[in-house]
Amino acid sequence: MCYNFNNKGVNLKKALKDLDAKVSDDTLTLNGDISAFAKQPIPAIINYKGIVMLNALWGTKEKPDAPTKGKNLKSENTNTLYNSIEKNRCLIPATSYFEHKTISVVGRKTKAKLKHELFWKNKEQFYIAALFDTYENGDLGFGLLTTLPNPIQAEIHNRMIITLDAKKGKEFLLQNPIEEFQFPEYSPNLEAINLEEIKKPNTLF
Repeated sequence: MCYNFNNKGVNLKKALKDLDAKVSDDTLTLNGDISAFAKQPIPAIINYKGIVMLNALWGTKEKPDAPTKGKNLKSENTNTLYNSIEKNRCLIPATSYFEHKTISVVGRKTKAKLKHELFWKNKEQFYIAALFDTYENGDLGFGLLTTLPNPIQAEIHNRMIITLDAKKGKEFLLQNPIEEFQFPEYSPNLEAINLEEIKKPNTLF
């Protein structure tokens, strides 16, 4: 699952134009490397009384009973487990995201994990599909929607966050059926880079 993405290099003005959004928060900040476990404001574009850009936190649960709860949401459960927030759609502008590929290592019982960075080919930025909820204090928290992996993602992990271009992003915000954004109905044009090649030589079965 995805617990780390990058918004360094995101052009917020382009995002506003791409999605016909208005700014609702004058404290928007791009922090670059974003962790699901660091409580930090993240620019998000939501469809709530109009399409607006504001700060949100990663996680639909204000006080989760497990660290990863509410961080990633299976899109297949949108109309069941998440039916109370299924209309609360939002997009998170990003330039890349990170996943770990699990590999077997000769002579070791425990497997190693190779960190990969994934981008959209020929796109400087994209939009991660998410659902949001409102905390008791009024803050918004989002969970990234996941689907089955396309062939590029499947080489690394068995789930894939839903990443969209501007056109599909608009359709997502305007409540097109969730199935239109799931693989294989929709497949992002991804490329992946192994960031930890040093772990590989002479260690794999």
